[in-house]
Amino acid sequence: MTLDADGNVVSVTVAAPRFTPRERALLLASRRAEKVQRGRHGIPIAEATDPKNQFGFKVPPPSQDWAQKKLNEAHTAYAKEHPGVDMGSLLWRVERA
Repeated sequence: MTLDADGNVVSVTVAAPRFTPRERALLLASRRAEKVQRGRHGIPIAEATDPKNQFGFKVPPPSQDWAQKKLNEAHTAYAKEHPGVDMGSLLWRVERA
């Protein structure tokens, strides 16, 4: 708000809302979902431990993580070539060939 020398309002600035109501609702829903306690499987604990779901889950065959397989092989080979090295302090990455 801008006032003149006599204290009269000369102009008023109105800022547009930063987020739409839909965007606020999505943000709040996302934050609530982040706080839900989950098991290592990613399913909410409340759902996974509900007795009504005792027979409501199945486990499909596993998938092979080829990047992790290659990384594991590199770790093993490096540890064999460099005995006594603190493997936990080494930083590794995987790149596409």
